[in-house]
Amino acid sequence: MTQPGAAYTACVGDRLPDVRLLAPHGESVRLHARFAGKPLWLALAGGPGCEALPVPGGDDVDALVVAPSMPAPHGAWQAYSADPRWCALLPAGVVLQLDANLRVMALHDARHPLRVAASTPAPLPSAEQTAMCAPVLQIPDVLDRALCRRLIDHLLGPGEGGDPSMVLVLEQGAATPRLDAAVKMRRETFVRDAALEREVDAMLARRAVPEIARVFHFRVSRRDPLKLLAYPAGAGYFRAHRDNDTHDVAYRRFAVSINLNTGEYGGGEFRFPEFGGSPYAMRTGAALVFSCSLLHEVTPVDRGIRYALTTFFA
Repeated sequence: MTQPGAAYTACVGDRLPDVRLLAPHGESVRLHARFAGKPLWLALAGGPGCEALPVPGGDDVDALVVAPSMPAPHGAWQAYSADPRWCALLPAGVVLQLDANLRVMALHDARHPLRVAASTPAPLPSAEQTAMCAPVLQIPDVLDRALCRRLIDHLLGPGEGGDPSMVLVLEQGAATPRLDAAVKMRRETFVRDAALEREVDAMLARRAVPEIARVFHFRVSRRDPLKLLAYPAGAGYFRAHRDNDTHDVAYRRFAVSINLNTGEYGGGEFRFPEFGGSPYAMRTGAALVFSCSLLHEVTPVDRGIRYALTTFFA
């Protein structure tokens, strides 16, 4: 068996490991955070044929050219520098065709750009797309309807409807909270009533924690504060992201989301782009549990207001 960290050259079937990419203007991004969720073309700069890379096929395909030192611009291809050890995984003179989960689907000779340009596969048939299920756990009736309504009332009453949700931006070595509509729009507040929190905790311990232990073979020993969310129509969504990809939340293992008012809004479904992109919508009081490492999004709410409770287990 190949030992972890052993050198190899990426080939069909391999999922590329994550790496930090540095853009020409200085922005630093993670491969898995920025580019998972849709098809990707990838080439190592400097190889034969890589001086004339083809235009990516379709608007829904990203294309990257990488090198240990910053490569020259390649038209529609985005240029990044990356760790030399990671770059050594990429075969020279080859365009790697990756799926939405950043797994190598095909290798194409970069010296034949027209063949590469014609190689984008047709979309998956709907039946196959639907059959590609995300590894998530749905637990019905974790909270009853009366408790869900009391949580909504708590958000609208003592919580004053919640505060605009922020993202943390790293500025001069310090994390600064900011509004960023490119990432998410919603309102949120923590549960501030100790008795209400104990009631929710009791239901999580009784109905969710044992199922997580049974299905994922994971013993929950910690949870984040309970957070109430409001996603209003026209201003409620959360773009594709992971829940544990920064140092302050790297301890998280599982996310828990509970719908509080299913049927009173439209949209607001979960999607997991790495696993087919099918929508997931739970009934009122049901919990959706998934690994914090999974790329996921909440689609825009187009009618009413979606109310939800969320927390994270470790």
